[in-house]
Parts: sequence; structure tokens; C-alpha cells
Amino acid sequence: MISRTFWKFSILLIFIPTIEACHPQFQKELRYLDLYLGIKPDNNGEIPVEEAVGFATYIESPDELNCDFETECLWRNAPTDNLLDTSDWWYFKKNDEKTFPVQIQPGNPSIPKGEHFIIAGNTTKNANGAVISSAPIACQKGFANLTFSFWLYNNAQVEVIILRAMNRRRHLQVLMRPKMKCDFLGAANEECRVEIPPIKEPFRIGIRAFDLKDNTVGSLAIIDHIRYHGKICQQSPFPSSFSSLRIPPYDNSPLVRMTDLSCERPLRSCRWGNMAKSILSEWRVGRSIDRWVDMFEITANQSHPNSSFLFLAVDSFSPRPYSSLTSQVIPCSQRTTSLSLKYWMKTGTQAEICAVDEDGVALSCAYLEPNDSPGPITIDLDSYSQPFKFTVGIIAFDESTFGLLAISELKVLGLLCTEPAPPIVTTISPPIIQHIFGLQPGNGRYVPYDLSLNCDFTKDYCSQWVNYDGVVKYGVMPRDSDVFPIPKGVKGNVAVFLMQNATVSNLRSRMVPCSYNGRIDVEYMRSEDAQVRICALEQCVDGNQTNGKISIGVSSTTPFYVSIEASSRDDAVVLINKISTSGDFCPLKTAEQTVCDQLICNFKDTFCNYETIVEKAGDVPVLKTANGASVTLNGGGIRAVLLSPTFDLAYPSILTITLSQSTFGSRVLLCPDVTSDPTLCHELSGPRVLDSSDKQVMFPLDIGARSFSLVLLHDKSIEFGPATFNIKSMELRTVNNEEMCY
Repeated sequence: MISRTFWKFSILLIFIPTIEACHPQFQKELRYLDLYLGIKPDNNGEIPVEEAVGFATYIESPDELNCDFETECLWRNAPTDNLLDTSDWWYFKKNDEKTFPVQIQPGNPSIPKGEHFIIAGNTTKNANGAVISSAPIACQKGFANLTFSFWLYNNAQVEVIILRAMNRRRHLQVLMRPKMKCDFLGAANEECRVEIPPIKEPFRIGIRAFDLKDNTVGSLAIIDHIRYHGKICQQSPFPSSFSSLRIPPYDNSPLVRMTDLSCERPLRSCRWGNMAKSILSEWRVGRSIDRWVDMFEITANQSHPNSSFLFLAVDSFSPRPYSSLTSQVIPCSQRTTSLSLKYWMKTGTQAEICAVDEDGVALSCAYLEPNDSPGPITIDLDSYSQPFKFTVGIIAFDESTFGLLAISELKVLGLLCTEPAPPIVTTISPPIIQHIFGLQPGNGRYVPYDLSLNCDFTKDYCSQWVNYDGVVKYGVMPRDSDVFPIPKGVKGNVAVFLMQNATVSNLRSRMVPCSYNGRIDVEYMRSEDAQVRICALEQCVDGNQTNGKISIGVSSTTPFYVSIEASSRDDAVVLINKISTSGDFCPLKTAEQTVCDQLICNFKDTFCNYETIVEKAGDVPVLKTANGASVTLNGGGIRAVLLSPTFDLAYPSILTITLSQSTFGSRVLLCPDVTSDPTLCHELSGPRVLDSSDKQVMFPLDIGARSFSLVLLHDKSIEFGPATFNIKSMELRTVNNEEMCY
């Protein structure tokens, strides 16, 4: 009868939450439990727990986890994760004075009438587990003890697991399993006693029943009288990491210079502090990098601060809103204010820097991008005539762990309204220009572009204008500067020729098919040691002023290029902010159309855009014939060369050449240029020539290729006789061997 009772009891456990409203069969099961064990569910099986806020903050005393289940406790069923936890604990009470049978061990079989406890059980073939977990504990100092009464039936087992305070993707995260021996064979009335070692991070205690299985009579575990004894932290240990101290209060005297806001030594002179929020989630000063790798979850060879730094560490139990690191109020500024810093963020942390007015309303904000760490990065704010301040803060983080943001080398540059402006320096320093303009490469020449010469660099990189030597970069015209004279009216993004020493460079247009009474205007600015001019159709116009506009007129029925050429005697800079046209211009061709026009050729009485080169002794020219580009090498000459035009590929392509050659020992080579040694060239055909029929040879052109030389070579005429070469056609195909030119 006992076995029958446990079988029915185990089925009962699965349906307790709705048992009062279910089929009368379950009322019968309840009567069996009451009759044979003297137990029945209370509170509809739901464990009485403290309000949710109790599980969202750290306990302040270990006694808060003591629980006899007679009142609300800080223990509750863990969320089911289908791994450790697949079932639940249920709330029962003793309804009479019957003792438990001997099959339930090792706890006291005589449970007083009216006493409450919790039960986990199951009748499945597969083992189930149920975890009850505590409210979070910030950390544990030294060893602690956990005790509880327990009863087991039919191979059920119980264990204590230490869980991370936060779940990850709804899965319980086990920090450790303390050593313990709490099983069915324990001494009568024995409590389970577990020693928990020190724990340096937030955690929860879990009591897990497992191996709950038996599809005939079921299995179960009962626990009661939980006691926890130890010394705990009352708040998160993360803010006290890195041997940290609170940020010292600063003297609130008026700022004399904008640079007074720089904070490179936070423990000495730093006019930054915590916005008035909770002391439990405040910025602090880190003095060491102990546990830096563990806290940020990075590799040991990654960067870290080299001196004291500011940091904020928060977790899901930290009071909200989190504190912001806030500068002293800036009365007003007369030019751009620049805030620069280095920063490090734990993966999953999101942070931002803002400039806000006195009421905290954001004037502008910038997100800190993980890929830009550690920087330094610079954030600029235009001149502002009203009081404002800077703030740095965490806005979100992965709540399955904790959020962490550290900053160092915090510098502020600019001019207060009351601060005298320093004299402007006219000497050009390339590193400074690189910095104040924020120069960076453009999109490159391999991207789609507008099919006109018109270009507004404030809105676009203008890839229809190409620079091949990397001298031209793109940046933002500073609002004002002590190191560079900023002309009025020039704002926004610009193209910059940054030249060191004596340099010549150009920004060249894509091929222009034709123009009728056209005019091109270029708005520019140059430094003292720079020259700039615009050239087209073998004519050039110089820019004689340090800033202004240069113009050139163009008319042509044949294709041509336009170049903006810059040169220098010393370190110099030329800025281009706008190119405009008037009159009639034929639309530019796309990169695909242009390269097809340049390289495709059938060679019938024409070389198209190719040319034959006589570079050295032994070279002979290729001839135009109705049968293609032809040459015979018979000892009077050993080499002939066809040189391609300069081109830009839109993407990697396949060059397909149809040709014939007549004599054994002759060779067809594709070389980077006309002077290349044959050993550095790619052999397309020969020297093993068995017939003179037409054949196709192919060569992959990398996207960086800009020209090539087709070299026809025969230095074996004495042995094998003269060799005749005929180049019939050149075509382009995609790397997927599809037509590219139509």
C-alpha cells in the first residue's frame, strides 16, 4: 500500500498548481496522501516567498536565508532551464501526527502536525531535477555553513550547488559544487551539513533534488529547516575591485582654462565626480590592474591603463539609475571643445559620452564603440554660449554577468569665453593636421560613383575622382584651431592633400567621354608652401590665392581626363571642398564600361587603346594587320611588346586572349611592365608549340592591377626558325567566367 501511495503521490506532484480545479481523480490522490502520510499541499502548492524586490537586491545578513517555510522566505524555485532544473519544489504541510515510513530517510520521521516543508518528486523514466535557489549574496568572506533537514525516497538524491547570481540565456550557471555527503544512508535524524568555501563574486545558493525518476512508484525529496551561517558582503564586490578608492571631491572654484578639466591623475586634481546617485553604483578610482584580465574577460597581452584610472562596475542588482561621471560645469566656450580619452569595456557593456546643459538635457552624445577601444578617441562640441558639462556613463550591459567601463588619460581642450585666444601658428605640421582634421582614407576607387564630375566633399567621398598614391585623405574642417588658419565659409568634410617635404600628387577624374563648352570650378584652400592647379587637355590653370576658386574650360569630342594637381616645397596642405561644372559634359561611364572600352579589342587593323613599344635592342614593333596584331621574330629581333592602357578594374576579372604562334621555342608572356625580367612574368603560351592554330589563354587580373605588357619572345630562331605571332582579340570575363562586357 505504501508503494501504491507513493506512485499516486508522485503523479500528484506534477499537477499541484491546478489540482483544486482538476478532475475528481486528483482529489482521490490527495486523500491517499493524507491517509497514509498525513501530508497535503498548502497554498495550492506554491512556496510562500518574499516579494520580488527581495530577490533583486543582495541580502544584508546571512540570517535572511534561514527558512522553516512557516512564513515567506528568500528561497524560490529556480527557472526551468531543461538542464539542471526540469521540475519544481512544492509546498506541503503535515496534516496529522502519523510518522513517515522507514522508506523515507534519514530525516526525523515524526514531523509535528501543522509543520510546513517542500517536496520534489517525479514518476518519469528519465531523471528529473528541481532547484530551489536563494536570494543573491554579494560575496562570502571565508568559509560558511549551510544546513537543512532532508528526507529521500527511492534513489532520489540531493546536492548543494553554488550558482552565479545571474542566469545566462535562462540557464543556471554553476560556480562550484561544495563537497558534501547527504544521502539516504545517513544517520537517523541527520541534517545535511555543507561547508561553502570563500566566494569573491555575487552568487546564489541552490539546493537541488535530482535522480527523480521511477515510472512505477516514483521518487521524492523533502527539505526543511534551512540555516546559513557565515560572513558575507553587503554590497557587490565589483566596485571595490582594482584596489579602488572613492573619487576625491574637487574644489568648485571657477575654471580658469578649459584644460583645467583634464583628469590624468584622478586622485590629485580632477574636476570630475559622480552625479548625485547611489553610492552603490558610483564611479571610483582604480589604483592597480589586479584581476584586470578576469574582470574584462580578455587575454593577458591586451592593453590596460598605465596609471590610475576611473571606472564604473555595476550588476543587475546595482541601484538604478547608475551614476554618471560628470565634469564641472563649463560656463561657455568660444570655440570647439575637444574631449579625448582611452577606454575599455567588458563585452556586452554599452556606454556613451554626452554634453548636456545645466538641466541635464543632452546637446550631443556619442556611443563608445567596442571596436575603437582603447583609443584614444576624441569627441568635439562646437562653441556654446550657455553653461554645459560632459558626462560619461553605462547605458546597458549583459545582465547575465556585470557591466564594466574604465577610462584614463582624460583630456579636455578648448577655450572658455573668458580665456584669451593664443596666436595662430602658420607652420604646417602633418601629424597635427592629421589629428585636427581626423583624416582617414576614402572608400577607394573600387566603389560605384556618380556619373558626373560634380562633387561636394561635405556629402560624399566622390569616387569619380581618384588618387593613386595615398596622399589625398578625407576629414572634417575644424571649427577653429590654434595651429591652422581656418578660412571663413569652409565647413564640413573636405579632401586633403597632406604633403610632407617636396611632394607632387594629383586627384584625377574618371575618363570624361566628351564635353562642349564645359567649365570646371574647384573650390580650394592651400597653405603657404603649397601650389595647386587644375589640368585638362594639356592645359593647366594655377590657383594663385591661398583660398578661392580655380576654373578651366574644356571642349573635346574625344575622351580625356581632368586632374587637380598639388605640389609643395615643404610640409604643406591643400584642401578641396567642392568641384562643380557648367556647360555640356557627356555622362561618365561606369568603372565596368570604362575598363571594357579600354581593354577589349579585336585587333583587326587596329591596336585600340594598346600601343607597341620598342624599349631596348632586340625589340621590334608589332604591326596592324587584317589578321590581328602581328609580328615575325626571325633573328633580327627577339622581342615585341603590346602595352595596355592604364585602367581601374571594378572587381577581379579574367583577361582572355585569342592568339596564335607558329614555332617551337617561342613564348607569350604577361608582364607587369615592359622592363620586367622574363622570370618575373607569367607564361601564357609556349615554349612547347605543336601547331599554329588559334587558341585562348586566360590570366586573372587582381583588382589592384592597373596595366600590363603582353611580351612576344623568340630567342631560338637559329635552332627552330622564325616565329610568327598573331594577337586576334582580348576580352574580359568575370571570375565566374561570365560575360563582363556587352
